Amino acid sequence: MRCEGCRAERVDEAARFCNSCGTPFSSSDADVGEAETDGLDDLASTMLMEQVAGSAVSETARRDAGADGPIAEAIVWADADDQVDPDGMERGPVTDPTPIELVRSWEPRAMPTEPVSTVAPRPASPPPARDTTETGPVRLRPTVMTTVGVLLTGVVLLGFTLDLLRISTTAPADLLTAARSTGFRIGTWHVDDLASNLGITGLIIAVLAAIGAVGTVLGRAWGAGMIGGSGLSAAGVAALAIGLIEQPVGAATRFAELGASEAFTVTIERPLGYWMLLATVAAGVVTFFASVNEIFRDRRHDLNPLIGAVGALAVVGAALGPLWPSGGAAFADNWMVGSADGAWPTLLVIARLIQVGALAVGGVLGFLLVRRHGLGLVVGALAPAAWMVATAWIDIGANPIGPAYRNPGGGSGVETLTVVGTVAAVALLAVAASVAWENDTSRR
Repeated sequence: MRCEGCRAERVDEAARFCNSCGTPFSSSDADVGEAETDGLDDLASTMLMEQVAGSAVSETARRDAGADGPIAEAIVWADADDQVDPDGMERGPVTDPTPIELVRSWEPRAMPTEPVSTVAPRPASPPPARDTTETGPVRLRPTVMTTVGVLLTGVVLLGFTLDLLRISTTAPADLLTAARSTGFRIGTWHVDDLASNLGITGLIIAVLAAIGAVGTVLGRAWGAGMIGGSGLSAAGVAALAIGLIEQPVGAATRFAELGASEAFTVTIERPLGYWMLLATVAAGVVTFFASVNEIFRDRRHDLNPLIGAVGALAVVGAALGPLWPSGGAAFADNWMVGSADGAWPTLLVIARLIQVGALAVGGVLGFLLVRRHGLGLVVGALAPAAWMVATAWIDIGANPIGPAYRNPGGGSGVETLTVVGTVAAVALLAVAASVAWENDTSRR
């Protein structure tokens, strides 16, 4: 059989199209659009027919066939009078419009893959709840500051509980009665005889030093700071007690110098308690400098610096309050010493400055450190002074005194600056401590 288009001999009897021009050998094979073939075979057959037989395919169909995505159905109709032959060959007119289907939504065949399990994945389990129970025993590690805190506690308790002063005389009773107007007294003095709130103040210092020692054993950064602050308070309050002792001693000295018709003696004794107060001052200073070595071992300085700055200013106000003159006095009266009216004994003037300086150093340094060590330092330095301010302001006890005894020209009360500064410092300390607690809780 020969091809009707190019007259070539049919080589294969089973072939449906001519190998030279692609013309179908029978009319039943001409309707290629109805052949149930794969979309990719249709595209290949169409392109082959276009190249060999020169059938007209629009440019739009070419673009659709070359698109990357799924190809929409595109049908090109040949015109009845179309005689175009790109290879210079003429074809007869097409009597019937013949649709040529390029491809129907062709997509590349996917490579065979392993079957996917249809079992639904298990939902992710919720995170385990945080275990707040203790996982093991707390390791106790005593340090050098633990020993220092225990020693300070013992020295403070001895100094604030033992007898401090004894005064006796052989003067006749009538002379003693007349001398009472000059402030002369005989008997034994304890710290509560100097001021009614000094005994509890010393107890507060001892308790804070003991708590700080326990904190160091537990590895808490505030433990060493609290011991150092307690040392500052111990030095200041003990120095103040020593300065106050000079008042009855001075009165006894003046009484002994009085001229009398009958000879008499005045005996002034300073028992063990007095020397323990001196030891308390020295131990307090040493304790503070020992705690300074522990400051930078606390590497967590995550407290609010603004709270620290304002707290330091509040402490400065609390420390300057006792030095503020009142009642027409001058600021220079803080340094007035001697036997004149209104003058203070030399040791009392020095003691006032020691207590004010200890309060300022402990409070300002502690707040500005913005560390837990600093918070402990503020607590140790501020708590005893706050107790003295509260008792003197509310007038609790027989003869309470505020920090640094009293203001120049003032009475036994405390000035407003001292009260406001102390209250503000305590409030800011509470805020800083709550922030530290919240930070520690969030890290657990």
